[in-house]
Amino acid sequence: MCNFNSCFMNAPYSISKTSFLKFDQCAKAFFLYKKHPYLRDKTDIDKQLTFKRGHDVGFLGQQLFPNGTDVSKLTKNAAQAIESTASLILEKAPVIYEATFVFNGVLIMVDVLTLQDEKYTAYEVKSSIRVSETYIKDACLQYYVLKNTLPGFEDLFLVTLNSDYVLDEEIDLKKLFKKRSIKLKAEENFSFFEHRIRNAHELLEQNTIPNIPIGKQCFKPYVCDFFGSCWKNELNDNSIFNLPLVNKDKLFDLHGTGIKNIGQLKDEHFEKDLHIKIKNVFLTGRPLKETEKIADFLSKIRQPMAAMDMEIWNPAIPQLKGTKPFEQIPFLVCFYDGVHEKHFFTGNETDERRQFAENLLNISNDYATLLVYDKTMEVIAIDNLAKHFTDLGKDLQELKTKLVDVFEVFLNLYYYHSDFKSNFSLKMVSNHLLVDIDYSDITSGLEAMARYEMFRTEADESEKQKIRSQLVAYCGMDSLATYRLIEAFHLLIK
Repeated sequence: MCNFNSCFMNAPYSISKTSFLKFDQCAKAFFLYKKHPYLRDKTDIDKQLTFKRGHDVGFLGQQLFPNGTDVSKLTKNAAQAIESTASLILEKAPVIYEATFVFNGVLIMVDVLTLQDEKYTAYEVKSSIRVSETYIKDACLQYYVLKNTLPGFEDLFLVTLNSDYVLDEEIDLKKLFKKRSIKLKAEENFSFFEHRIRNAHELLEQNTIPNIPIGKQCFKPYVCDFFGSCWKNELNDNSIFNLPLVNKDKLFDLHGTGIKNIGQLKDEHFEKDLHIKIKNVFLTGRPLKETEKIADFLSKIRQPMAAMDMEIWNPAIPQLKGTKPFEQIPFLVCFYDGVHEKHFFTGNETDERRQFAENLLNISNDYATLLVYDKTMEVIAIDNLAKHFTDLGKDLQELKTKLVDVFEVFLNLYYYHSDFKSNFSLKMVSNHLLVDIDYSDITSGLEAMARYEMFRTEADESEKQKIRSQLVAYCGMDSLATYRLIEAFHLLIK
C-alpha cells in the first residue's frame, strides 16, 4: 500500500472503472473509448432508460447509510473529487457517497464508503436481483484500488435487490437490499488486475488502434459501444451475420476463414437443411413459404377471434403493496377484432391488479381465440394474476388456452424473407407484410414502461391524458398489426 497522502496528491490516472471493463471485453473498444470517443454509437432510448433505473436504485441504496457527504455534488472535476475525498477521509467522515480514489492510474468512485471503529467498508449498489460476473469484476477492481490506497479498508460488498422482498406499507431498505462480500474473490485476483492494468497502460502508450477482428467479444457481456464503427463494412445485405438461427460461433469460424458473404457459402457448410433453405432465400430473393404449415397454423384459430396485446410495468423498486422487485404488473391490455377496439388501462394509484384481471376476463370472454405476438410476457402476467387471485385462477388459466401465438409462424420459419435478417420482432415483420402500421411515437416496450412511470408522477391532468393516449395508441397498434398478420397469412397461401 502506498503512503496515504501520496495516493491522493497529484495522482495521475488514465483508466476509469468503465474504461477498464471495456478493456477487459475488447482492447480495441477500450482504445477507441479513450482516444476516439466520437466514434461511439449513439445511446438508444432503451439504454438511456436502463441507465436511469440504475441511477435511481443506486440513490436509494445510498439511503441504507443516511446523512452521508456526496462528493459528486461538491465537484464534477475528477482531481477535485479526489482531493475532496482525501479531506473527508482525514476528517473521519462516517459516510461518504461517490468517494473517489486513484491507484496505478485507475480512478474509481465508490457508491458508499462507511467508517466504523476505524475500519472502512465500501458498498457498490446494482439495480439487479442477480450478481453477474461483470458486477463481480467491477467490484473487485474497486477493492483492488481501495486496498492499495485506504488504510483501515476492510471489505467491499455488492448490494443488489432482494428478489424475495415483498413491499408492505412502506419500503424497508434493509430488507429490500441484500449484500455479498467480494473480499475473497478480489484478493485471489490481485495479480490479474495488476497484469491487465499494465497491459491497458501499455496499449495507450503505443497509441495505435489494436488490430482485433470482430468476434464474440462484440456482444459479451454487452453489445459494444463501437459496434457501428467496427461492423460498418460487415453488415451489408449479403453478410453471413444476417442468417438467423445459425450459431454465432459457427458464423465467426466461417468469417475467420474469409467467408463473409452468403454467396460464398456452400451447402456443406451447414448441418441442417433449414439453414440451406435460408441461404437460398438470400441468393434467390424468393421468400421461404411453407404454405401447408401456415395453413395448419391458421386451422388452430377459432372464431370469434381478436388480437390482444399487453403492456407491462416492472419497477426495480416495488411501488405497490404485495409486489416484489421487478415483478411484472400489467397496466394496459388492448383488443382488436377487426371491427372493434377495446382496452383497459389502470394507473395503479393503488393496487388495481384485481380490476385488471376482472376486466381482462370480461373482455376476453367474447372471443374463442386471442391472437398474441410472442406470448411469453402475457403468459407470465396471467400466471401472476392467477397466483394472487386464486378465486379467478381457473378462469385465467382457461384464458391462456385461447392464446394463439402468431410469432410461431416466423420463429419456425413457416414464412421467412431476407428483409427480416435475424430480426423477427412484430415491427419488423409488420413493416414487410403490412401497410399503414406506424410506430412513430413510442417505439419499444421499455419506452412504454418509462412513459407509464411519467404518467404516474405527472401532476398536470391534461398531460396525463396525453401520455395515456400515447400508451393506448402504442398498445393498440401492436394488437392491430397482430390481427392483420392473420389476414396476410391467408393471402400468402392462396
